[in-house]
Amino acid sequence: MTPETRRTLGIVLALYAAAILQCRFADTISVFGARPDFPTATVILGAIFCDASGGASVGFFAGLLYASVVSPPHAGFGSLIVSRTLIGTGVGWLESRLFRDNGLIAIGLVAVGTALANALFFLLAPQPNIAHWLRAALSTVLYNTVIAFPLYLIIRWLVGKYREEDLR
Repeated sequence: MTPETRRTLGIVLALYAAAILQCRFADTISVFGARPDFPTATVILGAIFCDASGGASVGFFAGLLYASVVSPPHAGFGSLIVSRTLIGTGVGWLESRLFRDNGLIAIGLVAVGTALANALFFLLAPQPNIAHWLRAALSTVLYNTVIAFPLYLIIRWLVGKYREEDLR
């Protein structure tokens, strides 16, 4: 199996697992009302191992899965897709600009990326109660930051070696 194929299959597997975890366990493992956002964390961590176009693909498909799972009935479907695509593109764009194969950088990217994804979603689909949305968004950022390192290790294991210089 080529490294590119392994990377693609690893990220696809991680995205499907994140959607299933979000569907099945997100409400169950909430802590003081804070719930994880597995698909968004997976977009950010998966895009670490891609370039900008690969990150956009990861973000688009994760946004599509996530919107299919949790979208409100009358709004937000497209906003979830667009916000996750933009976040994936941004993280993928950092490929040659930032050394990212580091757990601390992954934790920081998940914290900032989750906050930006929630802010983009709010800009694209404004919510009626800003205080409630802000509390939920901040608790999601905190929860995703806590689960970032274990998810990073899992995705890194699934992806394998991904840099050209590492493959030689």
